[in-house]
Amino acid sequence: MRTKPNLPLLESLRHLRPRAAYRRRSVTHVALALGLTAVQGLVPSPVAFAATPPGHQGPPPPRLAAPPAVRPIEVRVALSSVAAGTLSEVRLRRLLDIELTDTAQVAATATGPLDEHAAYVWIERPTEARLEIQVRIDARPVVRRGISISGLTADVAARLVAITTSEMIRAEIRRARAPRRAVTPRAPTAEELELAARDHDALSLGAGPHAAWLPASSTLLAGPGLAVGLRRSRVEQVLFARWLASPVGDSTMRWLEAGLAADYRIWIHPALRITLGASAAAASVRLSNVTAVDDLPGEQDTWSARAGAQISVDTRIGGPLWLGMHLEPGAVLRAVPFRNAAGNRDEIAGAWLGLGFSLTAEAVSSGSTR
Repeated sequence: MRTKPNLPLLESLRHLRPRAAYRRRSVTHVALALGLTAVQGLVPSPVAFAATPPGHQGPPPPRLAAPPAVRPIEVRVALSSVAAGTLSEVRLRRLLDIELTDTAQVAATATGPLDEHAAYVWIERPTEARLEIQVRIDARPVVRRGISISGLTADVAARLVAITTSEMIRAEIRRARAPRRAVTPRAPTAEELELAARDHDALSLGAGPHAAWLPASSTLLAGPGLAVGLRRSRVEQVLFARWLASPVGDSTMRWLEAGLAADYRIWIHPALRITLGASAAAASVRLSNVTAVDDLPGEQDTWSARAGAQISVDTRIGGPLWLGMHLEPGAVLRAVPFRNAAGNRDEIAGAWLGLGFSLTAEAVSSGSTR
């Protein structure tokens, strides 16, 4: 039995068919539009091609800076005889190599060249239940760590030592590679410069009036003096010369001396110091209006010498200039007998009490601000 077609249903399907085709065409158009847009984004525009001159390749791509080369670290492991009885050195090296795969390499032996970048590991067993690990990289300070192995088997103890050692090595590598802070040297203070200048070498030149009193012959001598000194480590050596003269009764005495002094300086204040020392001098002596010198009739010239202590107080008056007062208690070493015009016998001998003033200029060696 044949069934008649449903005409209304066919008419509705005929109307739907163009709409489906229209939808398919719309989807296709949208896809093509999106594809053209993507291609246009990838291909430069004609303006860009026109702006680039022929044969021009454009700016070169930026070159990345190569990372700084890092020297590989070689780990050298050594065990004491007591620790080697507890841990297997071969097993420990293998475990340590596994722990440090990405950081360092374990050397086959504990010895090697001293100029290599190496980490040194020393394992000691000070007690039955404790192991001590020491690690040092290059010339850095040694770091230590102790672990307890009480109740652990040899394999577990080796694993624990390998883990602890690897942590210590990594920490030391980080410290060694960390950038060091620039240390700015501290400028010395004025007091520090002053203290340092006291030990510097110095050359001095001084001049001033001097006087001496001889109680035995009641003679007072006075005149100018000149001194040149060299100071080293607060000890000064001085060469000096003095021209002293005085009337002695009816006669006149001239005392021309040259000598050497050595003293040590003690600073009370940057502008005040005390000098303690000793001096000795030889002198040419001339006596006028006398009948005899050294029991030689008609003689007027002879020689003498003196020695004594020296105490000075110096104060700074500005810059390198010092004003000093000197006391020189001593004695005449060679007596000078003479006869005056009346024929009476007398002599120059006994104590020597000296007093002087000086103006001294000092030139301190380089490195001082004085």
